[in-house]
Amino acid sequence: MTDATDTPQPPSSVPPAAAPLPAGRPRHPLWRRPGGIALLLLALLVLAFAACEMAGWPFLRQPIERTLEKRLQREVVIGEDFRLSLLGGIRLRSDRFVIGAPSWAIERGHPEELVRADQVVLALPYATVLMPLRQEPGAALHIKALEVQRMQAALWRGADGRANWQFAPPEQAPKPGAAPVPTFDRLVVGGGEVRYQDEVVGLQMQARARTDEGSQGGGKGLVIEGDGAYREGVKRFAGAKFHFGIQSEGLLPLVTPNENAPPVPLTLDASAGKAKLAFKGQAVDILRLQGISGEFSVSGPSLAAVGAPMGVTLPTTPEFEMKGRLSKDGDLYKADVARLAVGSSRLAGEFSYDRRPEVPLLTGELRGESLTLADLGPAFGAREPGAAKPKRADGQVLPAREFNIPSLKAMNADVKVNLRKLELGTGLLGDLTPLQGRIALRDGVLHITELLARASGGEVRGSIGLDGRPAQQPLWDIDLRWAGIDLERWIKARNNRAAADTAAAAPGYVGGVLGGQAKFRGAGRSTAAMLGSLDGTAAVWIRRGKISHLIVEALGIDVAQALGVLIKGDESLPMHCAVAQFKAQDGRLNTEVGVIDTPDTLVLISGDLSLADERLGLTLAARPKDFSPLSLRSPVRVEGSFRDPQVKLEGKALGLKLLAAAALAAVNPLAAVVPLIDPGEGEENGCRQALEGLRGKPATRAVRESAREGAQR
Repeated sequence: MTDATDTPQPPSSVPPAAAPLPAGRPRHPLWRRPGGIALLLLALLVLAFAACEMAGWPFLRQPIERTLEKRLQREVVIGEDFRLSLLGGIRLRSDRFVIGAPSWAIERGHPEELVRADQVVLALPYATVLMPLRQEPGAALHIKALEVQRMQAALWRGADGRANWQFAPPEQAPKPGAAPVPTFDRLVVGGGEVRYQDEVVGLQMQARARTDEGSQGGGKGLVIEGDGAYREGVKRFAGAKFHFGIQSEGLLPLVTPNENAPPVPLTLDASAGKAKLAFKGQAVDILRLQGISGEFSVSGPSLAAVGAPMGVTLPTTPEFEMKGRLSKDGDLYKADVARLAVGSSRLAGEFSYDRRPEVPLLTGELRGESLTLADLGPAFGAREPGAAKPKRADGQVLPAREFNIPSLKAMNADVKVNLRKLELGTGLLGDLTPLQGRIALRDGVLHITELLARASGGEVRGSIGLDGRPAQQPLWDIDLRWAGIDLERWIKARNNRAAADTAAAAPGYVGGVLGGQAKFRGAGRSTAAMLGSLDGTAAVWIRRGKISHLIVEALGIDVAQALGVLIKGDESLPMHCAVAQFKAQDGRLNTEVGVIDTPDTLVLISGDLSLADERLGLTLAARPKDFSPLSLRSPVRVEGSFRDPQVKLEGKALGLKLLAAAALAAVNPLAAVVPLIDPGEGEENGCRQALEGLRGKPATRAVRESAREGAQR
């Protein structure tokens, strides 16, 4: 029998206890563990970097000087009161900072230091610091922030485009004109002087800034004064001098990224020759005009000359003066123009100029009391009112000054026009009241549409277009129509010889209802070139018309009847019809039909005139319908140039009459009047002749109806 203790036991599921570590085996410290040394070194570096950041890296001042001198190829001096921060970019503070002139500029006679500044705070992004390594000589130097208590700077660029503010080595010198001025996110200058000389654009300028105590706000105020000139050799601005002055209450940042910063009161005055600008308001950023709003006034020799530097396409005009209110929100400018005096025109309006699109956009409405037509003349090449009349060597009179076609692509525009009056500038014709339209400019194509002008019960409608995309040969399109104009009211000249009641106002020389239309196309960079290439048609007619008897007899050189009219007084003759139609081809206007038919005389107009050569070749022939005892009736020729027109009688017909009169006078003096007796041609209907002349030709419906009405009388 076995003992119970010898009975086999099932294996236990509980694992045996871990064996204890051998006595005396130590645990490894952190610095002996894998990676521990690296962590300790990193911590030491972080602590050292933090300590250096807190101390301002004073031991780096001289190494930075030597490195900058090597990189910038010029002397660099940093003051001993030095602090540097490297987190998020380079931020440097110093009591003095000097950047000298590059050696090549010194060799060219420009040893002036680029910049000398006191109490400087400079912040640079690492992209700017590494710019020389990227080999981008044409890139602009970008500075995040520059705050200077006092600074002196001399910026200079030579005719070859190299500038002393470029920090590329000589072998990487940029091409001419590729030296952009440094850009800033924030720029504040307490005082100092900046001189700028640019031989590429022919500009030299000096600006002086100072901080004044005791401004209206009780603190400091910034005052900037400057002047300059465009030197000879720059055709457009040669010899032009300018001055400017800026005042603010408090230190107004020249550049700041914070558009929500509190605005500072600002006053600006600038002048260049006859051009003057004044502004009084407030601003946040003066160089980029952020947060600016206030009252402004500007005047100058021409709207075009003042608008060009700002990239705004405006017409060439006489001297102008403009006053209103200006504001800017981001890249959106708004101007409420209370008064715009251009020559004798008096205008106003509200405008917005948006620079956010790829092509800036001008919108708004032009209003006003009156626009004088002569004030628009310079925009089409005419001389300005009061200017000396130019003498052209070719003897022509049509304006040949070329339009500034490229400026049409500088911006787009959509401007409504709503004027109370267009003054034609002549004492013979009444004004157009009102004048309305829409000016649209897009991608170099200008359209004046919805054109409406009213005159003496009638109106003028139409459109004018200019396609400036073919810059060398811009295309013109003119489509105008006029109807219902009462000539008795519109023509101001009065016929004081007319037999009428002395208490009544003298009638006009011509009366009736005027209508017509003109549709032309042309091409050219000047008014002369455009008119010299016209193709199209024009027509004019008068319904229910009347005309001075004296004028009719004068056209026919009827001495006897003209004397009779003078003695007994003038009277108005009804016009059965008065129509004319012209066809233009290559700048030559040919008369297809021209008729003035009265009960007394039929006047026919024929011939042509050349806008290309500026030559006249018109004939006015009067055919009497009644008997006249003393008539020299002979066609009247209008010949010569536009500059020197000549009106004369057709020599052949008149010579035969006078020769016959002289021959008969030798026999009997009383017989000399026989060749001068005109028996008349009876009731010849000129309106019917006009219809016959239009047969087979494209004519306006109104011309045919006017001639048909007269033919039925």
